[in-house]
Amino acid sequence: MKPALLAAVSAPLLLCGSAALGQSTADFEVIEGSTAALTLTLTIDTSIGTSSDVDSTTQQVTGFARANFDSAVPPFLAMELPELEFNLGTGGVSYELFCLPIFGCQALDITVSDFIIRLDEGGASAPLKGNTAFFPDAPFVSSFNYSVTGDLVNIEGSNVVPDFYSFGTDVLPLKGKDLLMDNLLLQTFSFELDPAELPVGVNSVTIEAQVDLSGTTLFGTLEPSCLPGDFNCDGCVDGGDLGFLLAAWGTPGGDLSGDGSTDGADLGIFLSLWGC
Repeated sequence: MKPALLAAVSAPLLLCGSAALGQSTADFEVIEGSTAALTLTLTIDTSIGTSSDVDSTTQQVTGFARANFDSAVPPFLAMELPELEFNLGTGGVSYELFCLPIFGCQALDITVSDFIIRLDEGGASAPLKGNTAFFPDAPFVSSFNYSVTGDLVNIEGSNVVPDFYSFGTDVLPLKGKDLLMDNLLLQTFSFELDPAELPVGVNSVTIEAQVDLSGTTLFGTLEPSCLPGDFNCDGCVDGGDLGFLLAAWGTPGGDLSGDGSTDGADLGIFLSLWGC
């Protein structure tokens, strides 16, 4: 089978609920000290016109991910992300809008707190090209609280933004079973504040959010799924596993046939799997 076709077949297989043959899983945590550069472009439309400004802040990032791979060891052909979450905490930005030579500028400050970006239920799956996985149109949900104060608007509230964004990451093998997720890329997204909360004369407030995750890295360790009959997960079906099966006789512990009990049918299946 050609590599490209094999990758295309492998990715859908990862979406099934249970681990496929030879599949491995890694739980990742964001490495302490990771940061994200959060750039917010504010556009405010009023009865006197429209004005925009840009400001940035650097945020400490925490978070986690769970990844399934199509084999027990690298190189991987496909990767599934059932879970992925970044928490950017609390940050503030400031703007100067409708600046005029005589009257000066209208100041506006925004504080965003509990800013979480996570994959929605179902996650995302993609083939790997080399060490890189790219997930186009992945289902993300962004949630945060906000406070907007200044000459034009004084409101606070919360927002939940479900949408599809592209996400990319490199998966870099380290020593042993350790892995890094690095060189993270998240598509820019935008949202509007609730029009019902805006004062008279302000038609809309739109914020475009660019989250630069190049300073964020996640660390994880592979946990290979065991082959059928390999009860001790050493990569072989042999005498050590036979001892486990016999000790589990009459119980569900060594059930390979799916009938809920370890018996002669399971022994026959076990012997057919013998070897490495």
